Amino acid sequence: MRLILRSLLAMAAAAAVLVLVNLAGGEVARWLGLAPGGNARLGWDLAWTIAGGIAAIAPAARCAAAAARGHALACLGLIALVTVYAVVQLGGDFPRWFNAGLVLGLPLQGWLGMRWGVRRASG
Repeated sequence: MRLILRSLLAMAAAAAVLVLVNLAGGEVARWLGLAPGGNARLGWDLAWTIAGGIAAIAPAARCAAAAARGHALACLGLIALVTVYAVVQLGGDFPRWFNAGLVLGLPLQGWLGMRWGVRRASG
C-alpha cells in the first residue's frame, strides 16, 4: 500500500511542478514586458513548456519508491498524450513551428527529466 501511495504522490508532485513552472514562465514574461501573442511570446512559451516537462518528469522519478524510470516514462507518456491532443485540437490556431516544437521537444523532456530525476534518486 505504501508503494502505491508513494507512486501517486510522485505523479501528483509531477503535475504540480508542471503547472507551477508554466505559471512562473507566464509571470516572468509579464515582468519582461513580452506582449501576449506574436512569435516572440510563442517562442518564450514553447521554451517554458519544454522546461516544465523536464521539471515535471524529474520529481516523478525522484519521488518514486520503486521503478524510477517507469514513473518518468509514465509521466512522459501523459505529457505526450496531452501534447498530441493539444496539437490536434488547437494546432490550427498556432504556427506550424510552434506545434512542431511541442512535439519534437518531447524526447528532450523525457531524456533530461529522466536523467535528472533518476540520477538524484540514486544519489
